[in-house]
Amino acid sequence: MDTRLIQTAVLGSPDSDVPVVCPEDADELDAFRREHADETWWCGTHLPGGCGRRLTTKLYRDRISHFAHYADGSSEHRCGSASRGKDSANHLFVKADLATWLRSQGVVAEFDFPEPIGSAVRARLEDGRILLVHLDRQREVDWDDETVWEFFLGPGVQAGPEVLDRRGRVHRIRLDKNDNGAPTTTTGVQEPGSGTRWFPLAGLALSADGLSAPDVGIPLAAPQPHLSERKSAAVPTKNAAVPLPRTAVAPAPAARHSDQTLQALQRIDSALHLEHPGQVAAAVRHAEELLLSGLPETEDRRELRAAVAKGHRWQEQRSRRRATVVSQLREDFTAGRPVGVLLRQAVELVADEDASNDDRATVTDIRTRFVLRVEEEKAKRARLEAERAARTRPARIEQAPPQPMPRPRAPGQVDPSELADIARGVYGALKRAAREGRVTSWDDLRRRSGDRRLTRLGLRDKAEVLYLVDQHAQEDEPLLSVLLTAADSALSLQLYRDVAHLLGRPLPALDQALADHLAAERVELHQWWKHR
Repeated sequence: MDTRLIQTAVLGSPDSDVPVVCPEDADELDAFRREHADETWWCGTHLPGGCGRRLTTKLYRDRISHFAHYADGSSEHRCGSASRGKDSANHLFVKADLATWLRSQGVVAEFDFPEPIGSAVRARLEDGRILLVHLDRQREVDWDDETVWEFFLGPGVQAGPEVLDRRGRVHRIRLDKNDNGAPTTTTGVQEPGSGTRWFPLAGLALSADGLSAPDVGIPLAAPQPHLSERKSAAVPTKNAAVPLPRTAVAPAPAARHSDQTLQALQRIDSALHLEHPGQVAAAVRHAEELLLSGLPETEDRRELRAAVAKGHRWQEQRSRRRATVVSQLREDFTAGRPVGVLLRQAVELVADEDASNDDRATVTDIRTRFVLRVEEEKAKRARLEAERAARTRPARIEQAPPQPMPRPRAPGQVDPSELADIARGVYGALKRAAREGRVTSWDDLRRRSGDRRLTRLGLRDKAEVLYLVDQHAQEDEPLLSVLLTAADSALSLQLYRDVAHLLGRPLPALDQALADHLAAERVELHQWWKHR
């Protein structure tokens, strides 16, 4: 059983650097699941101790909701992370905000995360300058690192009086919470004797002369020589102030693109925005042809090279995602777990022109075997239904039995002849909940429907009602009954087991594994009904 309280994950693939925080509130987690219905969550390798395995969400109404590793049948989780709170992804949120800010300044940068993971974020600008965000308050800042053009200090990181006196000022960042509870970066300037003046990161201007804060007429960092020049040039004193007029601002980039280059840049941006692999590949090839045609070494050529590199990074990320999805699909299919969502993703990913023949063959084989398995399960269910009909099981929703078989019942209990009518109402209510991305309960169903008979259903009656609700579900379709299991109580799990048994659907033997399976099923069900 995975008992870690994991509150952070990454989206899309194990090596993603797109962070998410699991909402603690149950209703907020429901909304979060709907928002990311097409996404997967991972114990990312860019998170402290991340093992790269896929995560699910655990929803609780009496304690904090959180992420958890998918159960794999093993009692041991191959993960180096302990409980991982919200702050463990701060470096990824900082990186995302820095990237957005730099793009707004017309600057392309490459990012990496120095060891230990989470301690810092490093941005290498296209001109060779390096910005380093130091986040680990337990580690001293290496102010003598000549490869770093400018430092930003994270929350709680100290800068002694001698540092402030020598440098004149120090950049800081802090992490505030936005409306979704995720961190957002604010920056500030700390000066000797006057504390720190905070302002939005978007207000900080970057130019060749340095960094300029709002309403400040001098750069906050002096220009340093390009890294390629440092072998033959001395490194200037850090943060030497270069006077500028008080009204000076970072110069706006001049219109410098030829029509041909601008068209190529726009084509790459459009393809990346649409996330269309074929268009990305064609746009990158077109840009590469321009570069090979003898385009002179100007700003056009540098920006085109940067755009091509961006396209290649997207292709590499998609390739890694494809490898992850195909591997997870193979593992889940072999283990007999539901693979409907993964199979659809894999079919789309192996259609890319750079997909390997091995991946295509694997997905084609699994899809063929999946279809055969579905047909076999349908035949099995048909046999079971015939056997149940022979034993005078309850009638279908749309046709109540003319003379239901009597069975003993307690005083006040619902008559079996009413179950088909009750099931019709429950079916409609569960469909609405599925389309709205909600979970529900028997009490909620009674309040919404006004059908008081729901309060008089025994456990056996509920199982038969849900059997009638789900008896026509397709083989790869999650059961609507899963919407009544969100509390993960022993009673709701047993009821779901009873319904699945009646329908001939296999389930994990252990309750914890079943709870994880049902959490994934609820997400898939909401997606299944989203547009139906």
